[in-house]
Amino acid sequence: MRLVVLAVIAIVSVAAAAGSQAAVVRPTYVNAARLFDGERMLRGGASVEVRGGRIVAAGRLRIPRGAKVTRLGDATILPGFIDLHVHQSPAVLLREGVTTTRNLGEQLSTLRPPYAGAGYPRIVAAGPLITVPGGYPTRRDPPLAAPVGSAEEAAALVDRLVRSGAAVIKIALETGADASLPTLSVPEVQAIVAEAHRLHRIVTAHVLEGPGLAIALAGGVDEVAHMPCTGVTPDQLAQLAARHVPVVGTLHAGGLFASLGSGCSDGLANAKRFVADGGELLYGTDTPAVPAALDLTELGLMQRAGLTAVQVLQAATSRAGRELGMAPLGTLRAGAPADVWAVRGDPTVALRALGRPLYVMARGRRVR
Repeated sequence: MRLVVLAVIAIVSVAAAAGSQAAVVRPTYVNAARLFDGERMLRGGASVEVRGGRIVAAGRLRIPRGAKVTRLGDATILPGFIDLHVHQSPAVLLREGVTTTRNLGEQLSTLRPPYAGAGYPRIVAAGPLITVPGGYPTRRDPPLAAPVGSAEEAAALVDRLVRSGAAVIKIALETGADASLPTLSVPEVQAIVAEAHRLHRIVTAHVLEGPGLAIALAGGVDEVAHMPCTGVTPDQLAQLAARHVPVVGTLHAGGLFASLGSGCSDGLANAKRFVADGGELLYGTDTPAVPAALDLTELGLMQRAGLTAVQVLQAATSRAGRELGMAPLGTLRAGAPADVWAVRGDPTVALRALGRPLYVMARGRRVR
């Protein structure tokens, strides 16, 4: 009987050991000539270690013999890019290295907390824009506006949006070139900001003109969702920079709108002044205003506005992750989500290298 019991114990022990080994997730490695970790570029060979959907380590790592490793040669490994202004998140973005998007305008019925469907970027959303009756964008179809009539209604709507999954609150302060559009008042914006902050959310403002920017500044918004482009004063841009209010440029989309006569021709000039004042310019495309893709034109315009190539990369990775409140997302650091991609060559020499993706991993899984 004792031998039988010992045999059973031995069998159970072997099975438990096998199960334990099966439960251990083996690390995988990606190696290339260069690695941009979200803040700085490492040259001379570097790797990323990934385990279970998270970054374990990145840098000049010693790769164990027999480890699973993808060697990319003359390439640069980067954190997945973050597009801070979209209205669509098609699968093509993921295949081009954009692993996280922020939807800054969708119907309340489709709003949900941050999520990531298989084959698609991670999506963070704001829901509809808070505005006033008759204000922008109440005349658009499908309806992307949530009009309010008072500061009390505005604060209550913020609460409803957050309960529905909003990770950020977006308000509309577009006045039109002739100031004919009604918009939120300063007290209403202040009420929205106060309630959003109470619920640990930031407020981003759709602003295109100087009068709307004045309301945004007086109301205390946390971010501006476009580079304002009409009737903006140097003092307003200097105030944005001094208050550390970042601007998501959408410069490419603004240029397209200008070509259609919408009056956004000063966007790049204002971006140059804003950057010269020390302002933080972040990456966003306003897709589908521009074709859904990693927008090389936008990145190039950010460089023309005064950012170095490294600062452009930071604006689409680590700084964007902090803006979402999701750091270390946007970095290749221990504990960060395993959003990794690689491109041929060195994008700090020529940003167009970002248009040649070799490898994409999202949330620890290889994207084919």
